[in-house]
Amino acid sequence: MNLSQIVGFVGTGLVVVGYIPQIHHLLKERCTAGLSVTAFAVWASASLLFLIHAAMIRDVVFVGVQIVNLGASWIIVAFCKRYAGQVCPSHVLSRAVTPARTRTCLPPIAITQRGARTSKRLECQHAPAC
Repeated sequence: MNLSQIVGFVGTGLVVVGYIPQIHHLLKERCTAGLSVTAFAVWASASLLFLIHAAMIRDVVFVGVQIVNLGASWIIVAFCKRYAGQVCPSHVLSRAVTPARTRTCLPPIAITQRGARTSKRLECQHAPAC
């Protein structure tokens, strides 16, 4: 293994470390705040194409990182669809009402508490204007 491959594997490890907090929060809190299913689906599709390319040129490092990207992206897409609209308590305040300067409100959201979905919903504080 040469220096270039070592650097590549370290980079792949950092990719894994980067996905862990996002996936952990999504699975533990069932919170989809700030996640775009469309973006992750596109990234997963791109990773699949890069994976095919990497396999064709037999680049072990590139194959490894694309397997990680593909797997993590599809996990995020699957659980975002499963928990669509659910938001954990730490994200509730940031999603309940947008800044007053825009006066554009988000739709009511379901709140999750430690992975258990509750029936409590937040309504806009600008009502009846919104």
